[in-house]
Parts: sequence; structure tokens; C-alpha cells
Amino acid sequence: MICRRFTGDKMNSEFSLTHESGWNVAAACIEPLYNLFVAANEVVLTIDLPYVNPKRIKLHCPSMDMIEILAETLRKITFKELGVKHRHGEFTCYHARIRVPVQVNEKKIVSKLKRGVLEVRVPRLK
Repeated sequence: MICRRFTGDKMNSEFSLTHESGWNVAAACIEPLYNLFVAANEVVLTIDLPYVNPKRIKLHCPSMDMIEILAETLRKITFKELGVKHRHGEFTCYHARIRVPVQVNEKKIVSKLKRGVLEVRVPRLK
């Protein structure tokens, strides 16, 4: 089982939900695809976030070895729009808690969104 913790009016009040599939029907939220690369001085995380409102992306580190992302979409997205045929429904946000194998410095987190892909760079703690 994977425990997910969401914050917010989807972003500001706290509540906990548990699910295994990466899709939470009650919160209309899905876990995005991501790639994690650990370099000598930093951790680079790329996250697929199509149709996201750039002003509604929140990043933070709940612990020194975890990065959490919550991003709201511009509109409701259906799985059919993404080419998914085995699942039906819609979602309005992406949420992920990603464990990193090293400790990172949240105060120096840098991110940029380009063509639906968020690149996050976080320096490693020494």
C-alpha cells in the first residue's frame, strides 16, 4: 500500500488517502510519471505534467530524503484524452511523494516547466 498525503483546497487543508493504483478517484488526482537522476552534486527529477497550470505547482521536501509535488491541471483531463483505453474517469491534479536515495537541500530547490515536463534540481546535502 502507498500512503499519499495531500494538502490544499486541494492545496491548503490536510487530509490523508491511501491507494495503490496511482489514481485517487475521491481526490481526482493521479500520480505522474517521473525520472530520478542522482548526480554527484545534485538530484535531477523530471516529471510529466501535461495540461498543468504553472502557477499551481507546489514543491517541497517533507523530509531530507523525499520530494513532494502537487500540481493542479488547467481543466479536467480524461484518461481517454491521454490514450488510455483500460481505465475510465477524469482527474484535476497530479500528486507524488518521491523518495530520493540521498539527502537534499530544500532551500535551494529550482524548477522549470517546459512543454508539460517539470525539471526539478535540488542540491545534495554534504
